[in-house]
Amino acid sequence: MKFSTRTRYGLRFLLRLAQQPDASLVQLGQVAHDEKISSGYLEQIVRALKPLGILHAVRGSGGGYRLAKPASEISMEDVFSRLEGEISPVSCLAKGKHCARQNECSSHTFWCELDAHIRTFLRNRTLQDIIDSEKG
Repeated sequence: MKFSTRTRYGLRFLLRLAQQPDASLVQLGQVAHDEKISSGYLEQIVRALKPLGILHAVRGSGGGYRLAKPASEISMEDVFSRLEGEISPVSCLAKGKHCARQNECSSHTFWCELDAHIRTFLRNRTLQDIIDSEKG
C-alpha cells in the first residue's frame, strides 16, 4: 500500500507547524522552499486540511499558518482520511461500497482485519506521537 505525495507532504507540513516554538506563524512559501514542495501543491494540501479545523491562518504581510489544536489532539486517521480520501487497502471495503462477492470471497476476512489494523493504528497516533518518536 502506498500513500500519495499529498499525504506525505501534508504530514511534513503539519509537523513543521507543530515544531514551531511558541506556536509562531509559518509562511507557506518558506515551508515549500525548505521542504522542496511546490507552493501551489502545498496550497492545495492546506485547502484540503482546513475543514478538519486544525489550521489557523493569518492573512497579509507577516501572516502564515499555525496549528489551531494541540498536536496531541490531531489524529492521523483524520489527516490521512482527509488527504487520501479513502484509506482502505481494497476498494470493496471503501465507505459506501458493498461487494457482491462478500459472502463467497475467500479473502474478505483478511482484508477486513487489515483494514481494521490500519485504521486502529492511525486512530491511535497523533501528530505529537510522531514528534515524540523522532526525538527518541
